[in-house]
Amino acid sequence: MLLSIVIPHYNLPKEMLKRCIDSIIGQALPNGTYEIIIVDDGSLEQPLWIESEYHGYDIRLINNNHGGPGCARNKGIEEAQGKYIQFVDADDYLFPNGDMSQCIAMLESERPQILRFGYIVKTDDGPDAIKPHKVNFSNTISGAIFMRDNNLSGSPCTYFFQKSLATENGIRFPEGIFHEDEEFNTLLHYHAQTLVASDAKPYCYCIREGSTTANSSSEFEKRRIDNMFTIIERVAAYRSTHTAGANIIQRAGITHKLHTLCVDVILNMMFNGMRADEIYDECESRLKPLGLFPLAKANYSSKYKLFRSLANNRIGMKILRLIVPRKKPTKR
Repeated sequence: MLLSIVIPHYNLPKEMLKRCIDSIIGQALPNGTYEIIIVDDGSLEQPLWIESEYHGYDIRLINNNHGGPGCARNKGIEEAQGKYIQFVDADDYLFPNGDMSQCIAMLESERPQILRFGYIVKTDDGPDAIKPHKVNFSNTISGAIFMRDNNLSGSPCTYFFQKSLATENGIRFPEGIFHEDEEFNTLLHYHAQTLVASDAKPYCYCIREGSTTANSSSEFEKRRIDNMFTIIERVAAYRSTHTAGANIIQRAGITHKLHTLCVDVILNMMFNGMRADEIYDECESRLKPLGLFPLAKANYSSKYKLFRSLANNRIGMKILRLIVPRKKPTKR
């Protein structure tokens, strides 16, 4: 079997999950080339209707104890029988004319460890926004080169990957923590030797009121920021323990990702309304012991260079705090 499509599900309306499943079936992929795995993460009402409404399709419902999206995705990886895995969030869907067949053809002909594709963002109350990944290469590259030269997205839904890439390198989502996808994506790309990109945009990425990442309570935001620091610590530890076996490009790729994660956590503290001195003290406390603060001098974008020059001192952090708005909507 070529492809396992894994859908983590938790307490969503039937029509939303059904829209997701129907959009996958509507791709008209050849029978026997794919399976759909729905991992229900301990919903109050399990979607038991799937078996009767999709009789005859290769769809499996797996009931899991509630452990969060990382736990559900890990279960999907474990159960997947396809050579490749794609994650589709249950509140998202695939476009009927989104060139999914183009991606499948590339998987079959080029057999990369990772195939990245574009996507379109939809919001409840705003216009659609096209958010394709950067396609600045035409040949096969490594995941580390991609990570070195691009700001790697945190979403695990924007690419296909070989199951063996995850299993042979012991890569799983950390469980019981937010931003678990940042670690998974980083380590997967760190180890991938072959990565290709498609211009196709088959994925509709939905930002909706009431989703986990739309939660804006103070307690939620504090936990989320703490978890961001934890992920940075975990990725930094992985870089340290794998230095001996890494090549120079892998080290550059994972280091670039760590630097962007540091910028992200500072921005998120600002979005959450923390004072500049509090933000600076948190960076001193949690990033400096890792060698990640002050922010590294690196030849990234001009925006990074400006941000770094301000964030690395208390006065500059106060200036940044005045510039950055208090809250910015996020998705996953």
